[in-house]
Order: sequence, then structure tokens, then C-alpha cells
Amino acid sequence: MIPLFKVRMSDRASEDVAQVLASGFIGQGTVVDQFEDQLWVALGTRTKPVTVNSCTAAIDLALELINLQPGDEVITTPQTCFATNVGPIHRGAVIKWADIDPFTGLIDPISVKKLITPKTKAIIGVNWAGKFCDYAALKKHGIPVIEDAAHSWESFIEDKNSLDRGDYICYSFQAIKFLTAGDGGILVCPKKDIPVAKMLRWYGLDRTKNESFRCTQNITRAGFKYHMNNINAAIGIANIPEAAESVIKARENSAFYIKHVHNKNYILPQWDEKHSYWLFSMHILQNKRDQFVRYMREFGVEASPVHFRNDQYDCTAQYSPCRTPCCQRTFQHTHHEQHHCFLRPIRSRP
Repeated sequence: MIPLFKVRMSDRASEDVAQVLASGFIGQGTVVDQFEDQLWVALGTRTKPVTVNSCTAAIDLALELINLQPGDEVITTPQTCFATNVGPIHRGAVIKWADIDPFTGLIDPISVKKLITPKTKAIIGVNWAGKFCDYAALKKHGIPVIEDAAHSWESFIEDKNSLDRGDYICYSFQAIKFLTAGDGGILVCPKKDIPVAKMLRWYGLDRTKNESFRCTQNITRAGFKYHMNNINAAIGIANIPEAAESVIKARENSAFYIKHVHNKNYILPQWDEKHSYWLFSMHILQNKRDQFVRYMREFGVEASPVHFRNDQYDCTAQYSPCRTPCCQRTFQHTHHEQHHCFLRPIRSRP
């Protein structure tokens, strides 16, 4: 059975980790610094990435940088991993649910515009399946936009300056992402925020000051334990080439599906040159999902839904419901996601 999710790991990762373990220094050190340098080159981000221990931490760190306070409003999407929205919840913010595009799953800028009030402090967009949100439209309101890029890996895009991106970009290096570091993530933020982000990720201390920074510094702004360690960084460095190869294969497979699969019961996405296709997200007509899943499994391919809409959990019932007809229609028609980027690292297709 070809699994829905599978870790892609470099053969050299174990050797690199062994070197870190033998070094006697496994915390945040020079290997983390090297990882940040190499990610800057691989992804071509506008500023040097700040490594953290998860994408969830990156999103929360972004919320800290924009000074989100209890009672502030955050406009976000219900179609995402719940990790996207735990930060605003723990900070006592008021979540306003925006609708989605029923075909792409991306947050709808028109819906966002209708939800903006003087209390709106942040907008969170998710690059669902690896497709970019319309960040140019989301940024028109002058409100900080946080980009959840957990599904993205745009190393294949040559002209990255042509991309509209969020003000704060958060990547995931969790086990099944394009690039895995075992776990981890990065925050790409404005240049002015980088020194503060680096201090906040490690309690509020500047690790570059001196060897006795723990005892000699005055913490003026309490931070978090969000830093990455050398073990995860070593795994990540080894897997940078694997990530580039994975996204190429994911895009090749997706192009093949879009071109050759034709069935009245399925609605496939349109090809997008800037799409990573971490998920191949497609619509199955009502009452056909279970049949489709059984059919795929007969041919040795696992398929299933991936995430549940975030506005339907008990812990989000406290937020006023918002009219999200497209999201409702999408889930009524059994939105289906098939992950394939790690399934076949060779050129043959199922």
C-alpha cells in the first residue's frame, strides 16, 4: 500500500546527527546557524530565516511581534490544520472565520474585507496544498498578514521577487513536510524584527552577547522556548536536497493527474505554475467519497480527508459563527485530499 504520508529522509542524515551527538553540543549552536544560511539560499527568502522548533511556534512568534492582545480580532480560515489557529486562541484573541474559495481551499479576500473592524489586528492565510493565497489583496488593508506556508516549498520558482507573500511567513519542517528536520520551522519576518525574534525564541536572551549571557543579561521582554537545536538542524541540512527533489516529483505527478484523469464524479484543480502540490486536493461529488477511497485502496493507494474545519470544534464554539457558504458547500461535497509528494520518488506513476 502506498501510504498517504511518508517521511522522506536523506541517507546522510544519520551520519550528520551522529557527528552532532559526538560533538558534545546538541543545543542551539553553529549547525542551526548553518541551517538558516542554507535555507536562505534554498528558498530565496527576502530576509534570513529565524529557525524555531515548529511552524506553530513561528505563527505564535509572529503574533508576539505584532503585539496581539486579548480581545484583538484575528481573521483566519477554518480550512487548515488546527495548529494554524492555536496561537490566537491561547492569546485570548477573537477569531473571525473567513470563507474560502470552494475550488482552491484558500481564504477568500472578499470575505476577509467584510470582516475587518477597528479591532482587527492580524489576518492569517494558509497556502492550502501548496498554492499561494492572494496576498496582494490581503495586504491592501494595512493589517499585518501572517502566511502559514507549511504546505509550501518554492525552491523551483526562479523569480521569487515576483511572488506576493505575507508580512510574516511561517514554514513547517515536521516529519511529513517537503523538508523534514524531525520537527521544526522557520519564521521569515521584516528585517527590523529579526533581532527581537531571535531573542524571543530563547526566553528573551541574546545568545550572541557573551558566554555568560544567561547570568549577565537583563530580560526586558519575556520570550519563549521556541529555538531549534543542532540535532534537528543537522537532519534539516541533510534533507534540503530531498525537499527540492520531492517538490519536483509532486508537481510532475500533479500535472499528470490534471492532464489524464477525467471523470464526471471528480473536480480536479487547475494547473498552477507556482503551486508546490504538497497535497493533490480534489473534490469528490456528494456520496462518492467512500467509493473513491475503496477504489484507490484496491489499487494499493491510500486516500482520505486530511483536516477537519476548525470552526466546528468544541474549543472554537466560543467564537461567533460567520457565514461561510463556500466552506460549508465544500465539506458537504466531501472535500478530499490526496497526498502524493513523498509517495513515489521515482518517475513512474500509479
